[in-house]
Amino acid sequence: MLHKLFSGLVASVLLVSCTTDPNSPGLEYMPDMYRPQSYEAYLEKYDIDSVGFYDRYFTKEGIKFELLSKDQQDSLLAEVNALYKVYNNGTATYKPVSGTVPVGYTPFLVAKTDRDAAKSVVNPLQYNEQNLKEGKVYYNLFCDHCHGEKGDGNGPMVALGVYPVQPPAYNNGPSAELTPGEIYHTIYYGKGVMGSHAAQISEDKRWKIVMYVQTLQGKSLESLGIVAPKTESDSTGVSIESAEPSNEN
Repeated sequence: MLHKLFSGLVASVLLVSCTTDPNSPGLEYMPDMYRPQSYEAYLEKYDIDSVGFYDRYFTKEGIKFELLSKDQQDSLLAEVNALYKVYNNGTATYKPVSGTVPVGYTPFLVAKTDRDAAKSVVNPLQYNEQNLKEGKVYYNLFCDHCHGEKGDGNGPMVALGVYPVQPPAYNNGPSAELTPGEIYHTIYYGKGVMGSHAAQISEDKRWKIVMYVQTLQGKSLESLGIVAPKTESDSTGVSIESAEPSNEN
């Protein structure tokens, strides 16, 4: 019995949804389930250019257009028309103008193909114990699964055979001679099978990682201009006190 009732209900809905107008999409049930109410950034809004734009705007705002005076109608139409002109290219927002720089963002001006130019790039952050501690934390989060805890290229991903090649060790060979700018260039653009990490790691965190990688290269804290505290240290010379990142950068 329930099966027959359900079948009859479905048939009724299908019949009600039909129309003799070949251009009509029929009736929509629960359109909020699949038509977003908000405008999606940089994406086309499904009905932004259709003839019902004004009616939908009035409905959304609860405006009874036909009850307004002529002056009120003219003023409202002018306002909505200005809105329509902004959106009539099918997008709700625009991408930044080419060549502009967002507030608070510092572009890396060295090209991906110009690695030699990166050699002279200087770390803009102060070399101090706190930044180095944070650099260790970020290295452990983003890098040691491939490069290894000690920078020897034997991270867990390599040991499990997941990573296709073994990264070079930081404490010997060419990697031991990389400058801060070259290390940053590698994090920003990637190198070899390593992809870019620019989207995952913010600028200040990249430079803090660079500081810590320099200790894995074998550079002493004194050579980096950092006075080591009188505490127990790990094999890299970095204090193993609590290394929680600060909120300063």
